[in-house]
Amino acid sequence: MNNDLKVLKKKVNMNKLRDWYKELEKSYSHLKWSAEDSNVDEGVGGHILKGVYGWALQSNLEDLEKPCPPYNITKEEKHEYRDTAAMFGYINEIKDQFPFAHQFSIAVHPPGTKINLHNDSDAFYKIHVPIYSNNKSLFIFEPAREYILPDEGKMYLVNTSVKHGTKNNGDTNRIHLFFKIPHDKEHDVLDMADGEI
Repeated sequence: MNNDLKVLKKKVNMNKLRDWYKELEKSYSHLKWSAEDSNVDEGVGGHILKGVYGWALQSNLEDLEKPCPPYNITKEEKHEYRDTAAMFGYINEIKDQFPFAHQFSIAVHPPGTKINLHNDSDAFYKIHVPIYSNNKSLFIFEPAREYILPDEGKMYLVNTSVKHGTKNNGDTNRIHLFFKIPHDKEHDVLDMADGEI
C-alpha cells in the first residue's frame, strides 16, 4: 500500500452501528478500559490520553471478562484473539465480512486527545470505521500529512506501518471501531463489492 489510507467501497449502516454502540455503552461497562488505569502503558509515550477509554471486542487475555486495551500492555500471558461478550449484534455482521481480521476494538478520544507519531506492526494494516467524529479530528502521517475521517459510513484502510498519530482538536468525542488485517489481504478488502453491510 503506497498511500497513507484508502477508502473501501463497502460501507457500514450508521444507524445500526450507532444503535449497537449505544447498547455497548449501556450494557458492557464491565469490559470498558481506561487509559488512566494503572495497567496501561503509553508505548512510545508523550501522548495526551486524559479521558481516553474503549472496549476490546476481541481480547488476547486469558480472562475474557477483563478489560483489554487495544495496545495490550499487560504482563499477562497472551493468547489468540477471542470474542468478548461485547462482540454482539451488528458488529458480527461487520466481522463476518473480514474473516481474516482480528483485534476488533473501540476507542473513544475526548477533545484534546493526542496520540504521538508511532509505527505499528509491519505485518498488519488497520481498518478504521468512524462512529462519531468531527471536522477537527485528524489522522496525521509523517512529516505533516493530515486527514479527516468523517463519520458517514465509510471504512478506511490505514497504513499503520508508517509513522502516524491522531489529534482530536474538536469539541466532541472521536469514536472509532478498528481492527487489523494482514498486509496480504489489502486487495481483498479493496476489491469488496459496493454496498452496505
